[in-house]
Amino acid sequence: MDIVTARQLWWGVIGLGVGRLFVSLADTLTDRERFSADFRERMQAADPQITPAMVDLLVTVGAVLGVILGLAVAALAVLVVHQLGKGKLWARTLLTFAGVWLVISGVIALFSIGVVEGAGPVLSGAASIVQAVLAGGAIFLCQRPEAAKWFLPRGPGAPGNR
Repeated sequence: MDIVTARQLWWGVIGLGVGRLFVSLADTLTDRERFSADFRERMQAADPQITPAMVDLLVTVGAVLGVILGLAVAALAVLVVHQLGKGKLWARTLLTFAGVWLVISGVIALFSIGVVEGAGPVLSGAASIVQAVLAGGAIFLCQRPEAAKWFLPRGPGAPGNR
């Protein structure tokens, strides 16, 4: 039962991560002019020959690649959570490390949420805090003695029998 609940918590973490991805994308696209201007200043300091059209293209490509990479990470996380449900110890270990990172990020977001401006960063920070709580709960449930039994080998030829 603990593993079932932990998996549901991980689904929530993944869903919030995808939500944060699209909030960040929307925030970037709604404030694209300021973002492009800041990026243009940095790029022109490095290469004075860069044109505004090239900067706009780089911003667009960066946003698209960010979404693709974020969705790929979410898909990978779904596969790892699926393996957790099959009793794979490596999946529990990997999710524990990822969960600790999310908890640390959530604590940082908790203490910095008062200094951010705009709806996008506030929503992203709030989602990060909720992700941290869900990930912490999932880690706790996966480490309980009842859940630890789920990861023990069963019967003859146990490794890989699930």
